[in-house]
Amino acid sequence: MTTPRPLPLSDEWNDPDEYVQALLSFATESVMFMNVCGGVHILDFLTRDPDLYSSLLPEDWREFFDHHDIHSILQLLLREDIGPLCEPAETDRTETDRTWNGGAFPPASLLEYIRNIRRLSLRRDFAPPEKSERLPKHIAVGMNKKKTHEVEQFSRYVASLSETVKESRGEPLSHIVDFGSGQNYLGRMLASAPYHKHIIAIERKHQYISGANRMDVHARLAEREKKTRIHNAKLNKVKRQCKDCTDMPELAPEQGTPQTQEQGDAVTKEVAPENEDIVISDILGDMTLGADDVLGTDYKKPHVLHVPKAQPEIDTRGTVSYIEHEIKDGYLEPIIEHVVDPKTTVETRTSTEEVVVQPQGKKPSDARVMVVSLHSCGNLVHHGVRSLVLNPSVVAIAMIGCCYNLLTERLGPATYKIPILRSAHPRLKQTGSSWDPHGFPMSKLYENYEAKTTKSFKLNITARSMAVQAPYNWGHADSEGFFTRHFYRALLQRVLLDRNIIPKPDVPDDLYKDTSDNPDAGGIVLIVGSLRKSAFESFPAYVRAATVKLSQDPTRGEMVKERVCTMTDEELRRYEADYMHTRKNLSVVWSLMAFSSQVVEAAIVVDRWQFLREHDDVKECWVEPVFEYGQSPRNLAVIGIKK
Repeated sequence: MTTPRPLPLSDEWNDPDEYVQALLSFATESVMFMNVCGGVHILDFLTRDPDLYSSLLPEDWREFFDHHDIHSILQLLLREDIGPLCEPAETDRTETDRTWNGGAFPPASLLEYIRNIRRLSLRRDFAPPEKSERLPKHIAVGMNKKKTHEVEQFSRYVASLSETVKESRGEPLSHIVDFGSGQNYLGRMLASAPYHKHIIAIERKHQYISGANRMDVHARLAEREKKTRIHNAKLNKVKRQCKDCTDMPELAPEQGTPQTQEQGDAVTKEVAPENEDIVISDILGDMTLGADDVLGTDYKKPHVLHVPKAQPEIDTRGTVSYIEHEIKDGYLEPIIEHVVDPKTTVETRTSTEEVVVQPQGKKPSDARVMVVSLHSCGNLVHHGVRSLVLNPSVVAIAMIGCCYNLLTERLGPATYKIPILRSAHPRLKQTGSSWDPHGFPMSKLYENYEAKTTKSFKLNITARSMAVQAPYNWGHADSEGFFTRHFYRALLQRVLLDRNIIPKPDVPDDLYKDTSDNPDAGGIVLIVGSLRKSAFESFPAYVRAATVKLSQDPTRGEMVKERVCTMTDEELRRYEADYMHTRKNLSVVWSLMAFSSQVVEAAIVVDRWQFLREHDDVKECWVEPVFEYGQSPRNLAVIGIKK
């Protein structure tokens, strides 16, 4: 399964190191890229003076965009073969005589920008195998089409990778750890036929584990809960006699009632006979108890909610062990050891070190584990990648990330070559100064990279948020929906400004200027969040739906009620008509932002791969698409195998 090309690059690149240097150079020196990926926010589009569109884009780009509709522009950015367009004009024609798509010809600088984004983006092409295991109906319960595709393809990939690890290391894997398992769709498939893997599913939300346990029953990986009614004729007779009186004799607390003792024995025998799984939720029924109630106050989290009993050696069935635990770093040895040997005590440990020394006199675990993740959010993928170098028992990883906006920042404030285009948004300042040791970037190469204008490679939250876009999946209706939603939100921001609910955005001349004495200097964060589809039928409908949420703001909610909620539909329609000419401009900028963000995702994925390369105990590491982009755009898996 190992690949001679460690990164999925275009044919232009033969040396991955050459590609990485070109990637970092472009991302830290291209003014246009830095501005559309982190330098501007769509909320500022109609509140800036001068206009953001004219400030951001060169004049020849704007003249070209004026002659073409937005869908033709998207075609140029995403799908047009620009090779012939980049060639010089024929000798008998000048550049001004050339046309494209019946209109103005693209400027050379725009074509060069498109070419750079494409050549630096990672390839996403995925060739599914001719024969792929289809998910059985009893396994696919609860999955939509996208999740079914992901679980089908990734379970096959993980099973194949486990064989590669076995051949590479000369020893088989004992367990697969699923980071952030959720409702354990992936683990359930890997534990079932034809794979029969032993899964350790780590999830912090108890309700997800409870739901996963129920689906395990449906998938025939666990026995259905057996309930029994306990009858005690003698005790029931006493209860009937004393129903309306308080003369029933008390028993000693240490003895308990006869029913309690007999019922406890009966339930234990009925629910957990020999050779059956012990499931704490089965014994507790529908009772809602905390971990201390179930396991005692001396039991330390993470705790095991479900550990299958050891099967006879001739039994090759897969198993699933559930661990309720909030993952805060990549150190997993106590958890793995407890699952392999339940007699050991489970303790939590926080470690940011890259070397873990076994306690003196303690034998290393016999477990050989692969850590996998299917679209774990934010830093969870970082913890999974680090687990390969932190844990002696972890010998391989296969991590697929998503939600890059939830990554923290490790190196402090991001810098910009032209800060005049960026508002001092408080969210940028807050996340940019987090200095989280678990955040982005992971690699020393990114940390020590020296560009012409800054030291270290950083990405702020605006850039990382754009990296989750999937522009190649946009259809005509999809893109129109995006443009309408963004136009309405930007226009609402203009209404809030005109009604003196928010101040005009401050454009700093010094990114590191302390504005703590003026809390409004960086703008006001008023979050609308998601709205129903009907809210986007018209601008008045959008404002009515959005102000329901904004009016709950503890600081400016009353002003929203007084100054916006009282506006008539006619006033709001007039706003829309007055600014309608800016909708296309906003759509152009948003399209450039989404198109350029492919390089942001490439930078994040390459950083994780580079981190593995920098550790001597990692034998092989590579990045590979494992899904069809049209089904699941976050389809890049980071793979690592230990020596």
